[in-house]
Amino acid sequence: MVRVCPSLTGEKLSRYRIESVPLRSLKDVIRCPKCGSAEIVYSCEPKCCFNHVCADCRSTFEINTQKTGRFEPNSASDIGEPESSDPTTACASCESLRVAVLSSNENEILLVCGKCHAVSRMLIEEFVAGF
Repeated sequence: MVRVCPSLTGEKLSRYRIESVPLRSLKDVIRCPKCGSAEIVYSCEPKCCFNHVCADCRSTFEINTQKTGRFEPNSASDIGEPESSDPTTACASCESLRVAVLSSNENEILLVCGKCHAVSRMLIEEFVAGF
């Protein structure tokens, strides 16, 4: 993804070096809602649901997405599908599994699709606390 200051246009833009910021995967940001562990395993298949299990406390939850109405046409198109047991969800617009983290903070995680470039809001749903 390329990040550029909005005030840089035309000639001003050509004077500055544009840096490419690598997108992160869900695996880099997903944490268990109960214990905070990063050891999260995808336990289903995309045809069914996006159920995940925390390897430490056995809590279960789904990682789902919601449309934001935004698109990032300049985002990377080379986003691949995650490994079979890595945290996984689908684009809210086209249902592709080729999503990456566009931004994350305490309040929300935004994902960008490598296929249609839609921006989706990540949601944790169907949470069931483990031990």
